[in-house]
Amino acid sequence: MKILTPKPFFFDSGKKAVILLHSFSGTSNDMRLMGRMLERNNFSAYAPMFMGHGTAEPMDILNLGGPDKWWQQVNDAVDFLKDHGKDEIYAFGLSLGAIFATKAVEEIPEVRAGGVFGSPVLSKDFKNVRDAFMTYAEKAYEIREVSEIEKYENLRTIDSKIDSMLLDIRNTTTSVGNKLAEIDKPYFIGQGMRDKMVDPEAAKRVAQIVKTADFHQYDAGHVLTINRAHKELEGDVLNFLENIEERNA
Repeated sequence: MKILTPKPFFFDSGKKAVILLHSFSGTSNDMRLMGRMLERNNFSAYAPMFMGHGTAEPMDILNLGGPDKWWQQVNDAVDFLKDHGKDEIYAFGLSLGAIFATKAVEEIPEVRAGGVFGSPVLSKDFKNVRDAFMTYAEKAYEIREVSEIEKYENLRTIDSKIDSMLLDIRNTTTSVGNKLAEIDKPYFIGQGMRDKMVDPEAAKRVAQIVKTADFHQYDAGHVLTINRAHKELEGDVLNFLENIEERNA
């Protein structure tokens, strides 16, 4: 079975541009529906692929990626859009991507506003992320039909490496969380109330801390960009962006 390799995408549709950042075990494909909606409404959409992602080898994420590299990619994404003549830039992220979208809102002057979907920004426990990544890795090896011995050895290696990566991510998350109260740009929060990956209550705490927060809840699970809530989410994100435009007009 041939597996199509996910790729970053850039839908060029006007001067206003949105950076879309995917999750820890996801790819830019998880942002494609959102990207197409933005394109239809005259917003350009750019979804980079975090380093180590989008390959058939889960270990690449641990060996090639990391918060410092992913943050550099967000800065590179802003430069990419500026080079393409975009003069209004926004950043949104899902799960892991939410951490870096928030950091972009906090630290990059060119990012006028942004938001998060299924955000772990105030999460203390990353056990669910660990468990989900191990399940994702196991499925990836089953799809590739590697031998049981190779699968076992690879999973054992991942099990020995993932805690160090999650500690780095948690440290980044903590520093981002510490600056939430300083956010003065419009900030969108979308949270699935059936989310098993991150605590839905944490999203409510973020909404209380960020004085510019626009908080939305959905009767859905974690991956809001492609699950049953995706159309509702897309409509809310579009309204959020258009309201910013009206305020700036």
